[in-house]
Amino acid sequence: MKKIYFLLVIVCFVSFLRGQITIIGHNLLNNSVIYNTKITVKEGAVITKTLNTGTKSDFKIQLDFGKKYQIYFENARSPLMFLEVYANHVPPEKHEYLMRYEMDVPFVDKTDEDIDTNVFKNSFHKIIFDGNKRMVDDTAYNNAFSRSVLKVRKKVEAVIPPLVTNEVPQVEQSSILAGKIILNSNKKLTVSNRPISVLSKSGSVLKSGSTNRFGAFAFTGIMVSEVEGLKLEAKDNEAAKNMFTLMSTKSSSIANSKTDGLTNVWRLGPDEIRKLVDNNFTTNIGGKLVSSAAKEKKFFADKHVYLSNKLNTVIKKTKTNEFGTFVFEDIKPDHNYYIGVDKADVATGEKVDLLSKEDNYIATLDTLTAGRTSMKLGSTYNQTFNDLSIDEDEMKMEIKATIFGDNVNNPIGKLKIILLNDSYEVIDSALTDNLGTFKFKYLPFLKRFYLSADNTDNILDVFKNILIYSSEDNLIKIMTHQKGNKFSYKPVTAEIAGLRDIELDDPWLELIDHKKTNPTEKREIPIVDNKLIVENVMFETGKYDINNQAKEILDKIILVMWNNKNLRIEVGAHTDCKGNNEANLKLSELRAKTVRAYITKSSIDPKRIIAKGYGETKPLNHCRDAVPCSEMEHAQNRRIEFKILGQ
Repeated sequence: MKKIYFLLVIVCFVSFLRGQITIIGHNLLNNSVIYNTKITVKEGAVITKTLNTGTKSDFKIQLDFGKKYQIYFENARSPLMFLEVYANHVPPEKHEYLMRYEMDVPFVDKTDEDIDTNVFKNSFHKIIFDGNKRMVDDTAYNNAFSRSVLKVRKKVEAVIPPLVTNEVPQVEQSSILAGKIILNSNKKLTVSNRPISVLSKSGSVLKSGSTNRFGAFAFTGIMVSEVEGLKLEAKDNEAAKNMFTLMSTKSSSIANSKTDGLTNVWRLGPDEIRKLVDNNFTTNIGGKLVSSAAKEKKFFADKHVYLSNKLNTVIKKTKTNEFGTFVFEDIKPDHNYYIGVDKADVATGEKVDLLSKEDNYIATLDTLTAGRTSMKLGSTYNQTFNDLSIDEDEMKMEIKATIFGDNVNNPIGKLKIILLNDSYEVIDSALTDNLGTFKFKYLPFLKRFYLSADNTDNILDVFKNILIYSSEDNLIKIMTHQKGNKFSYKPVTAEIAGLRDIELDDPWLELIDHKKTNPTEKREIPIVDNKLIVENVMFETGKYDINNQAKEILDKIILVMWNNKNLRIEVGAHTDCKGNNEANLKLSELRAKTVRAYITKSSIDPKRIIAKGYGETKPLNHCRDAVPCSEMEHAQNRRIEFKILGQ
């Protein structure tokens, strides 16, 4: 009896020593747990295991070595998905190991209009052997699949019935009418935040909305055969002596009109209406996040920001810069979105406020959705959306990537990378460092760009493949290299998003000392003497008190001066020409000194700041005493200028 017991112990001990792969999974849909999932494990066509999570969202599966598995996930809220485990690639001498692999299974909502469910005919995830002791992600495959899940918008042309035809008429599809309103054909004089309507042939209003902060508008669901024109409600200071120019989204002029009182109407023919149709129209949004606690207010810097659709599926992700600002591209009109941050990044008792580019308060992120602290945003050209709208001229981009030969053990250093625009004109150049990384900073925004490099001394010819990795260490592209050829890379749209970071144009960013936050940064700060930075620091008429909006701007300057100890500036205050010359000079001096006092209150050395009032002596336009000017023209002269004085 004792002998039998001893043998049983030996058998159990040997069984325990035999290695296995343990897959531990957490089922999530849009970052929230999902239950009642049927899980089926297959080896080829043979089902080896089945289980149902029931009231749980987690599962554990044990797999043997030497085989390739497909694990299928079936849930009523999601399309059928499967992942692959390549246990057959583990050599026999490694079979004694117990390998544990844990993952979040990213279910998607099958009713989500942004999700391409057709891609799930392929495995959504691959798990492979790392050659040592672990099962790991197949990063290249998994990243490529993640990019394929979101639908790529296809170009759609409007169906406009011909005026005269003997054929059977086509069924008209609804279209997007979009454009931009400017004054006197001057693209800098945009007609912002004004009510605008689409008029029918009977004179009734088909749809109403407003222009955004740079004069753009968009109407969805329009039957163009019913459209006769557009109507705009102007302001008093816009209506007088101004011509209103209607532009297409391609920046071509369509029609001009003058107001009848404060109402401006464009009567349009079929060809002009056709130019307004843009079924691929999107816009950009951006703003600043500021966090506040009981005793501290700061920029919500270097944190992830998410753009989610109405089902909380993340469709875009970016990071805030040093000033807490962010930008999202390609926002569709007439959609509902969420802007959110990771709940874990918001401390207890802390709140996160969203400000516009002009530092106006928009909203507090106070809605908890899918593990993120968010706010809801409708792209119906309402006031909130218009305040967050960003024009491409207000955007800058940074391009960063790392280049390897064949694998990540071979970074390609000292390679001169050339950046070209879509007309193949050279924009900039950079040299890869010893880690194979290159960076282009503070460039004008480009929707498309290309990268090139000469194969000097045939340094690329020792490699069969060139690998491009993003700044977040995600594989972007594997390119086959042919000996003797130079490096040339034309990234497609999905790859561009992985290489490029977009930020709001802000001249103060160029004065940030990036070496403080990134010791490997080799870029020198270009301090340009007498460079002028004009900020929208507003004061009430005849007063010099600093309001909350002005404080947001000045806090940014304080951060720059703290970060860059060599920076010296002059604060120059300017008024319009209304009122007494001496009074305006005195008022401007008081405003300049108030700004200086606010900055130096944060322990900035007063010797680094000169405060000077210029009154009305330096207008930016023709407005002087006795010269009639609009309120818009007077406002242009009321400003605070910061002159960079160098080191």
